[in-house]
Amino acid sequence: MARFLFASAPADGHIAPMLPIARELHARGHEIAWMTGRNYRERVEAAGACFCAMTDDVDLVGATLDERFPGRAETKGLARFKFDMREVFIARVPGQVADLEAHVARWGPDVLVVEPALSGAATVLHERTGLPWATVGITALTFPSADTAPFGLGLAPMRGPLGRLRNRVLNALIDLTLFRAIDRDYRAMCATIATEPAPGGLFASALSPFLYLHPSVPSFEYPRRDLPEQVRFVGASLPAAPAGAELPAWWDEMLADERPVVLVTQGTVATDPEELLVPTLQALAGEPVQVIAVTGGAHGADPADLPAPANARVERYVPFAALMPHVDAYVTNGGYGGLHFALAHGVPMVVAGATEEKPELVARVRWSGVGVGMRTQRAEPAKLRAAVRRVLGEPAFRDRARALQADLAAAGGPAAAAGMLEELYETEATAGSGVLAGASS
Repeated sequence: MARFLFASAPADGHIAPMLPIARELHARGHEIAWMTGRNYRERVEAAGACFCAMTDDVDLVGATLDERFPGRAETKGLARFKFDMREVFIARVPGQVADLEAHVARWGPDVLVVEPALSGAATVLHERTGLPWATVGITALTFPSADTAPFGLGLAPMRGPLGRLRNRVLNALIDLTLFRAIDRDYRAMCATIATEPAPGGLFASALSPFLYLHPSVPSFEYPRRDLPEQVRFVGASLPAAPAGAELPAWWDEMLADERPVVLVTQGTVATDPEELLVPTLQALAGEPVQVIAVTGGAHGADPADLPAPANARVERYVPFAALMPHVDAYVTNGGYGGLHFALAHGVPMVVAGATEEKPELVARVRWSGVGVGMRTQRAEPAKLRAAVRRVLGEPAFRDRARALQADLAAAGGPAAAAGMLEELYETEATAGSGVLAGASS
């Protein structure tokens, strides 16, 4: 059996796609350790992992990103994107490297498994120790391609020579403008820890040279003729239903009601209810639907503070694994995990978002045909109403969502991902390329 060291930033969207994979590896008899923030200790231990503390911990307990990083709240759009790259990701790498070196020396793993926020540190660790590593993706593919526009612009692909020309021009332009500052920060950080920058820069560093597990399917991701061979689509990596999860008191009433169910969520990062929750409640107040609004856990709005019309129920939390099979349309600000939770159940969607990587996900929802994408951070009720009517009334959206549901099921999910990680371990142990390979067999 092998030892796998997982490492992730202490945030729901970074940890959630990795948990089912760790749980599957543990069930197969492997030893798992996990380095992350202390607020996630119970969750990683429940997956069978030994908790390893992250001393450079961006502690989000009781705090939002805006509260943890002064100045972030004053940014928006591309300015916020640059801020997050510099402060939330690049600036954290030296501390991550130090933490990983300590845990590798103490625990002796055979393979390191990280999400993209830790890929820069994983690259450095491999250079210093030879430890093989794999990436588990947490959002759309970010690394450059001749067949796609630069990540972050939210532009769908264009076919043919004209499309490739557009991509070359935009990539060159972005490299000289937006990414120039990001690349400067990235290279300066690399200099502080005496390591060479990854070829292709920060976004390319997310691509492990060994294995990149992408928790989606090609039918949701733009086609790339230059897709690296180590990128493997493994389908959705979704959490299991919590044991003993309590269903809301209105559950049976919802099931008996013949009106379509529309689920609206605000997410766990962009949690201002005025951006999506309130406009959706207003938009659907007079519609022949049942609305279930979920405010987003600890950082979300208090349900009692939201004006709920007669056809709506507002909760802080509802177990998605139990609810999603009964949902007819999903309204969201575009979190990657939530999108794939809906797609795994064949649910079409309305997506509205303009911060973080949301423009890219809005564009992919449009491109794949699974729903209506709205590139706005503060949605207008009239436009939301029209979008929900389209998604419920036009069968093509549900047909495409069900087609992707079948693709996701066929991809294998956490079991397929665990098998590929086992193959990586066996290959590297046989080759003897990892300095620690086989040490714990």
